[in-house]
Amino acid sequence: MVQAKKKRRVFSTYGSLDKRARAWQYLGPVGRNTGQRPNGDDLIYRSNCTTLEIGQGVSNFKGMIWLVASSVVGSIVFYFYAIFSATGIESLISNASFFTLLIGSLISIILAIAGFFFSTILINDLFGYTDAPLRFDRASRKVYVWASRKQGPMVLDWDAIKPVAQSVGMPPYQVNRFRSVLLVDEDVDGEVRFEGHLPRIAQIGSAVLDRESPLAAYEYCRLFMEHGPQVLPAVKRHLVFRPRGWRNFFDIMGLIGGFMRDYPSRPKEERSLGWMIFGVVIVAPVAFFLWPWQLTQGLAVKFTTRVPKWPQAYEEMAALGGPMRPPAGSEPNDMPMLPHEKLIAGIWIASAVAVWIWLAWLVWR
Repeated sequence: MVQAKKKRRVFSTYGSLDKRARAWQYLGPVGRNTGQRPNGDDLIYRSNCTTLEIGQGVSNFKGMIWLVASSVVGSIVFYFYAIFSATGIESLISNASFFTLLIGSLISIILAIAGFFFSTILINDLFGYTDAPLRFDRASRKVYVWASRKQGPMVLDWDAIKPVAQSVGMPPYQVNRFRSVLLVDEDVDGEVRFEGHLPRIAQIGSAVLDRESPLAAYEYCRLFMEHGPQVLPAVKRHLVFRPRGWRNFFDIMGLIGGFMRDYPSRPKEERSLGWMIFGVVIVAPVAFFLWPWQLTQGLAVKFTTRVPKWPQAYEEMAALGGPMRPPAGSEPNDMPMLPHEKLIAGIWIASAVAVWIWLAWLVWR
């Protein structure tokens, strides 16, 4: 009996067309060096001799979506309030034609569905989990992907997965492309495997604009699995699930901590005051638009979101390699702002407030 040929996924998520749009580039087997220098900065939560726990970059954007979602939901609620209020419904029934009522009903159904969809986004973004961490286990040669489900974490076989460099642009211009490295589980036909509705894919760290950083993060994890923690370089900053200070409220898009925090400690030949001033000046005019997103992100990550907890069996498995701790000598990424950082943040916030006051004056004068 001839076995029917498996239907290939073309148009769906992670199908052939989607892969092409994401510009997938396979990096070869996990034993192959990418040639990039490993870097674990802003990647690791904690580790020991056998287990490395990293983030997938979810916390970088957590809380930034509910601002839009709440605006959409609020507008839909106001629409239904206006339509179904006592005065509104009477006016609608007495004055509207059948065609108008039909179109209005269709619009109401579409908006109701959209309202439900955006409500789920709002709730997940505001009350979901701060991140979906990964654990690389050298003893079992597995990668455990934390997931909020009854089945527990997703388990990937390190020796069977395919590392993929992904580059995603925002249409229509696609000038800036967000780059990341994925760990993908595919079948013999090159199709991405799914567990229910979840693709068997994990992302290493955050998606960023440069190609080198994701490859450096992947190389750090690859060296850990292939050779152990003793060959890894030192880490300057590690991740925390729940920020302690107020940096997340004022460090717009993480630009200060990512590019300007270590300016005073750099060697003199590497310091460029002109470039730092340029960075401060270029962000100031758009701070009025960016800062609200940063405020919502800080609110969600610090107060409303939940910290992921690994099942007890996975904690016991990790404990076989010793206590799980942040990298020795590293500082948390929620460190207090230094004086020069506070100055930069103050300039940006003052610029945002000034623009808001000017816009309010234009509206109310």
